[in-house]
Amino acid sequence: MYSAERQQEILKWLEQHSRVSVAELAAHFGVSPSSIRRDLGKLQRLGIIQRTYGGAISLTKNSHEAPFSERVVAQREEKERIGRAAARLIEPEDTLFVDGGTTTQCMLAYLPTDFHITIVTAGLNIAQRLVERENVTVILIGGTLHVPSLTFSGVFANESFECFNIHFDKAFLAASGVSAEAGLTNAGFEELPIKRRAVRRSRQNILLADSTKIGVTAAAVIAPIDQLHRLITTAEADPAEIERIRRRGVIVEFA
Repeated sequence: MYSAERQQEILKWLEQHSRVSVAELAAHFGVSPSSIRRDLGKLQRLGIIQRTYGGAISLTKNSHEAPFSERVVAQREEKERIGRAAARLIEPEDTLFVDGGTTTQCMLAYLPTDFHITIVTAGLNIAQRLVERENVTVILIGGTLHVPSLTFSGVFANESFECFNIHFDKAFLAASGVSAEAGLTNAGFEELPIKRRAVRRSRQNILLADSTKIGVTAAAVIAPIDQLHRLITTAEADPAEIERIRRRGVIVEFA
């Protein structure tokens, strides 16, 4: 089978399964892993797929965000570890931006209870989980609810963010992917303006990303890698990409 034919078969596989690994493709086609990596590299350059550590995912199915109910259960154990590690960075009287997302949501259970903090968020899921926290002042950025992400966006959200004129000690961010080359990227475009504003307003930008997000490039750019100060992920992440990110000056912490 020629490489072009094999690449078409890979796309058909992705249409059915959404995610593939180099190992299973190599076994299926009876070729070396390096041949499969070259195939996946070409398909990524064509903008058809997204490379991940050890495989690829379908860009056509993932260019829009999966429903929140699906994402909240994916990589759950990793996200809990990441959330716990993120909460340890919070200091007394911090003013924080907490992004909407399933990983940032996991840090809320581990927030300190012995001192006061302020949390600004556009995430409905974040605000809902903070209603009983007496030591947390919650500022919710209102706007049009984007159901797949449970975040508020649009003109009203952007205007209200600007009106607050708040600067953050730390921004805990969510993204669809992060890489040394592409920076922080997101599958959905609706959330971009708020995320970008938060990055600009924060003294320290911290990305919470499970291992499946490392080395992934989604369609919408949030910020270049040099605007990220710290990445919290897990040891399951692609070690080569982690090293590239570290070389760009980002502190990488494994939860």
